[in-house]
Amino acid sequence: MRKDSLLFRHFLVAFSLALFFSLPSCVKEDVPLGDTTSQTAEVSGLQEDIRWANAIVTVRRSFSGRSYFQLEDDVTLDPVGWNNPFKEEVRALVAYTGLDRESDFCTKAITVERIDSIATRDGAYIDVDDGLSGGSSFQVTSVQTGFESVTEMFKASTPVDVVTSEEGIPDWMTFSEDGYLMIHFATFWGDVTRHSVNLYASRKHPDHLFLVHKDNGDFQSTWKESLVAFRICQLYMSRKDEYMNPKSVVLHWMSFSGEKTLRLRYGNRAVER
Repeated sequence: MRKDSLLFRHFLVAFSLALFFSLPSCVKEDVPLGDTTSQTAEVSGLQEDIRWANAIVTVRRSFSGRSYFQLEDDVTLDPVGWNNPFKEEVRALVAYTGLDRESDFCTKAITVERIDSIATRDGAYIDVDDGLSGGSSFQVTSVQTGFESVTEMFKASTPVDVVTSEEGIPDWMTFSEDGYLMIHFATFWGDVTRHSVNLYASRKHPDHLFLVHKDNGDFQSTWKESLVAFRICQLYMSRKDEYMNPKSVVLHWMSFSGEKTLRLRYGNRAVER
């Protein structure tokens, strides 16, 4: 996602306060989906302004081992002269400039001015009542949360706010793309310990995604922002119903004024190279 794509996104996002490709594959982790170490993002409050970045990308490796950036559905970037320090695929903030030359591999050739990885984890199915179908629950599970309902789970969640403009529209860093959901959020930080963030979905309504945040006893003193990315494509790729390729997803979170929701266009996993 390019920073200058924000105006276009405003036509695609419906925001509430009570609130193209086919899906060819998804990232395969060495850690099993049911292992919560692959699902819990341990994050800190940002120590600096992140407006230096002009894009958020997926840092990928091709089948031949060549590194490239997936910028948008049909736009890839060739980071000329850049050595990939990441062992696995991640989402990342990047500042780049285009080169006046063609790439033999990607849409554009670029120079990387700066890059910072974003905490990138898996979304997971849970075994609680999602409250979306008259209280009925579901049985097939991947993660045991210890809670019987999303309401109960939210009560144990430390409040956060998704970063928005004065008009109540999420900024360009909260969106779905390439099978991921990016979330730009803010809360109080004490910088004593990292906060834990998870993203859960029910099997009956997998397009509804529940953000759960815990401050882990961090003394709340300073208002700071943070970023997290969740792989959500694996929630849909094995389904045989209408959720195999959802058009949109709904993010739920517990804010300082109660539960809020945000509907976003779902960005499918782009074709592998």
